[in-house]
Amino acid sequence: MKTYPKKTLVSALSALGFLSMVGATHAAVFEVDFTTAGAFSGQAGQIPNSPGSNTVFATALFQDAGAGQVTLTMNVLNNLSAGAYVNDWYFNVSSAPLNSITFVPGGVQATTVENGVNAFKADGTGGDFDFAFHFNTNNPGQLAQGSQSVYTLAGAGITASSFNSFSVNPGPGGPYISAVHVQGYQENGGSVWIGGTSGGGGGAQIPEPATLALIGLGLFGIAATRRRRT
Repeated sequence: MKTYPKKTLVSALSALGFLSMVGATHAAVFEVDFTTAGAFSGQAGQIPNSPGSNTVFATALFQDAGAGQVTLTMNVLNNLSAGAYVNDWYFNVSSAPLNSITFVPGGVQATTVENGVNAFKADGTGGDFDFAFHFNTNNPGQLAQGSQSVYTLAGAGITASSFNSFSVNPGPGGPYISAVHVQGYQENGGSVWIGGTSGGGGGAQIPEPATLALIGLGLFGIAATRRRRT
């Protein structure tokens, strides 16, 4: 039986220890995507130069930010037609209501934030949602193309996956994970309500920066052990 010096065994165990921590430091991400194909009230086809029905024009990204905290980033992409903007954005959470909803400075802040249990209806057919953001209909303050709004959501035991939850009492075509109200694309004030679907980040696990550093240290330790063996 081959034996190794004590220092070699310590290095190997350290490397394995670093790698074993990787699974515990992943940050869960849940993403909701919006396309005009999700319109459930209004006429999305009337939006001039609107993205195609399969083209994402807005996303909502939920990411774990610590025990009982999740960061929500609402993005309106540059492909939304000029002059159009998101006036309202509705969401669900499996353990409503949330304890708190706090704005993170640097983006567009909502004029009003509502928080309850199945308390907020998205138009007449989208169903009842648990919390909602209402943005300015005039500039400054519109959530228009290229804009972003970020909030920290707090609640007992919530994670990013807690927001993979559906509206209740919806009309035809529902229920919906989330809904946006898009305005500003017609001279007569027309608007459209669009339901979101689980996007590319749904349920994904991504390494946090600390995890990437641990992986690097672990690989360094394994390489050092191999050099000693040689």
